[in-house]
Amino acid sequence: MSNDHLTDIAYRHFIESVKDYAIYMLSTDGTVISWNEGARRAKGYLSDEIIGRYFGLFYSEAEQLSGVPAKNLEIALRSGQFEGEGWRYRKDGSRFWAHVMIDTIRDEQNTLLGFAKITRDISEQKAINDRIAWMARYDALTGLPNRVEFFERVEKLITGNDARRFAIFTIDLDKFKEINDLQGHLIGDQLLQRVAGAVLKTLQKEEMVARFGGDEFVAVKPFADEGEVDAFAARLWHCFSGKQTFAATEVVLSASIGISVYPEDGTDINTVLSNSDLAMYRAKSSLDHKICWYEREMDDKTRQRNMMAADIRRGIHAGEFSLHYQAIRNIKDRRITGYEALLRWQHPQLGPIPPDVFIPIAEESGAIVPLGYWVLEQVCNESLEKGLNRKVSVNISPVQLRHRSFIEKVREILMRTAYPVSLLEFEVTETAFIINKQLAFSVLHHLQKMGISIALDDFGTGYSSLSMLRDFHFDVI
Repeated sequence: MSNDHLTDIAYRHFIESVKDYAIYMLSTDGTVISWNEGARRAKGYLSDEIIGRYFGLFYSEAEQLSGVPAKNLEIALRSGQFEGEGWRYRKDGSRFWAHVMIDTIRDEQNTLLGFAKITRDISEQKAINDRIAWMARYDALTGLPNRVEFFERVEKLITGNDARRFAIFTIDLDKFKEINDLQGHLIGDQLLQRVAGAVLKTLQKEEMVARFGGDEFVAVKPFADEGEVDAFAARLWHCFSGKQTFAATEVVLSASIGISVYPEDGTDINTVLSNSDLAMYRAKSSLDHKICWYEREMDDKTRQRNMMAADIRRGIHAGEFSLHYQAIRNIKDRRITGYEALLRWQHPQLGPIPPDVFIPIAEESGAIVPLGYWVLEQVCNESLEKGLNRKVSVNISPVQLRHRSFIEKVREILMRTAYPVSLLEFEVTETAFIINKQLAFSVLHHLQKMGISIALDDFGTGYSSLSMLRDFHFDVI
């Protein structure tokens, strides 16, 4: 036996024993004429089941009907090699993603003898690559499109030939930060997943909702009639609002939605999006209208609110705030039984600003937290200095109650000022119980145990009912 023949036998044995690659030979017409162990493992056929059959059976029916297998052989003939990726099918009908190479085999006279085909299963690598590509365009927590995918979609609408009108919706969950801080990130994430699930169920053709991060969602809808926009906004609001029940707590969600329209409210995506943001902030500041369309005067009003929020924080340290102590008298003998601390703000440029103007802005911006601590410390110090010697009532915002360190901070102020706890009363309104009634009751109960009286103001004018009086024992109503 010649050395060349021994080499051929050894090489054939090596090829047939390879397990990680499907390596097999095709005749000039594409019929399988050899089959190795790797091919058996990858495709499920024994050699006597496949040899003599056309290799196109590894392709999908659609590709077979369109002649893809023969076209791949033609490419190999023209260029000497075909290389590509695609789905290939096993004997049992399952499929895998394959990297395929087809090389021509020729003799010394360049006569075509057949083809050598190497197939490698790269399904795992494809899954990793697909996941990376998906994560670049979609939000991992909710499965919604992210900013990148959203911007590309809107750019296509703007640059499209039909020049269609579309609406941008900015959606923000009200008080989500407080919910996240108080209930924990697990509950917060589950809330986001639930609303995203509801959104995906309600979406219709050409509608998209993306998550930009946190509780910020943005939607787009091409439309012909503005009634379609109103209807979509209503569907969105219902997805982002309502009661959500968990094992240990219950949360009531609400959302604020701003709407702007291309091209009326902007001729580029950033302008339209910015204007829908402005409309959303108008909705957040409104008790009656949680869905707002953009109007041009919103720009000035938003700038004014942002400036006032910054001025509130600055004014705390600049000594612009003061307290007025309004006497509370006995109806019968007009004897003073206590005082209510009323906050006043003397703005250096704007003059006196009413509480019903700056308090909502302070609550919306979060400035109410440091402002509230300043009020409490001032009440303690000034009441002692003035010798009031009567119970002083301090208004407490729902935002303060939801602040995670509120109880500890109150205790710290009382200890630092040595103010008698028996002379302090916290006054809350029914709005304190909208977001999380159980949490509000828990905080107030801790304050009562410290010796602070709890008063409920404006009972019956808002959200609560007589059942609330059964759930919590208020000292004053």
